[in-house]
Amino acid sequence: MRTKMSPRRALLTAATMTITPTLLFITCYEKFSSFGVLIASILINWPVLRWLDDRQWYREWIREESK
Repeated sequence: MRTKMSPRRALLTAATMTITPTLLFITCYEKFSSFGVLIASILINWPVLRWLDDRQWYREWIREESK
């Protein structure tokens, strides 16, 4: 069973989802529309968030196996 998100992972997730679109918008606001920045940030954030989630799941699985 999944446990609640650790504070460190919650901070990493929030930072990833906030900083990436902000930086993209600041650096590329003349080239891309807001919709383009949104799509680009989703494409960047999705693998990072999946990686963080997989790490959390693996730790919980190992913890259950060692009991």
